[in-house]
Amino acid sequence: MNTVKLALLAFSVASAVSAQAATSPAQSTPAMNNDAPSLQVSTIDHVGMNVPDIDVATRFFFELMGAQVISDVSPGSIPDQWKEQFGWHKSSNLQRFVMLQMAGGAKLELFQYRGAEMNHMQPHGDDAGASHVALRTDDIDRSLALLKSKNVRILNEPVTNPDGIRWFYFQTPWGSQIELVSLPGSSPV
Repeated sequence: MNTVKLALLAFSVASAVSAQAATSPAQSTPAMNNDAPSLQVSTIDHVGMNVPDIDVATRFFFELMGAQVISDVSPGSIPDQWKEQFGWHKSSNLQRFVMLQMAGGAKLELFQYRGAEMNHMQPHGDDAGASHVALRTDDIDRSLALLKSKNVRILNEPVTNPDGIRWFYFQTPWGSQIELVSLPGSSPV
């Protein structure tokens, strides 16, 4: 499928989602009416991502985004009860986890596991369990040019939603998808 068709498909999906969100009555959602208890969540603290090589991933985020390591832990042996509780393979061992912080404050926690039963393949983008991280940028065109200059795989050219939000996806060397988003008025014209 060519880039134009992909952009049109992405625009159609985004438009449908925006239209659905705009016409969905918020008052019918129990949590919005205080009819249901809710956790007191103020913001997302960090996003976690499993990677096959934590040094490669750390370097990738440092070189592209200036991410700084704020913690680096090698936990040692993990008890079987913990593995069972969190749905890990029995042969799996958590080698290391690193918390990165971007210049704007966003945090990304990287995990590296090893084990005979593990599958290091990424799920298809439409599989249950597939996910992506969306990061905000003030200049989406500059960000796109920088990624292209570093030979990072770009999944789509920037799409502009009806509300003016612009976005595109790129792929990390290990196959994770990251979305860059800019709000209306944040990118130079």
